[in-house]
Amino acid sequence: MVAADLRNDAERSLDQLFDWCCAGTGARPPGRAGVFRFVVETPTGTRTRYVTSTDEGTSVLRHAPYPPNSTVMVSQEDLTRMVLGDLRGSLAFATGALRIEGDVFLAMTWIDQLRRGL
Repeated sequence: MVAADLRNDAERSLDQLFDWCCAGTGARPPGRAGVFRFVVETPTGTRTRYVTSTDEGTSVLRHAPYPPNSTVMVSQEDLTRMVLGDLRGSLAFATGALRIEGDVFLAMTWIDQLRRGL
């Protein structure tokens, strides 16, 4: 497998993770719309996704439609653990596994919605 294949696999894996936990779920705390920039460290480098949350639902984009309310920095492994419910967002934040710039309260309120019911 060449480097380009690894990068493509990392992109696909990250897209699947965000699609599974966020896209179209409407998983938005009441009255808490926003744009969240996720900077995710993958085995092949840093990737960025934007999650927009509105009354119509949630979508995941590679480019921001508006300036983000918050930037969330996390490893792909820790993001996966949060989505699966194996790591709470508040614990990840407290231990430094999750870093937030901008509106921390809004980001933490929204991050609590990432976990999917299994």
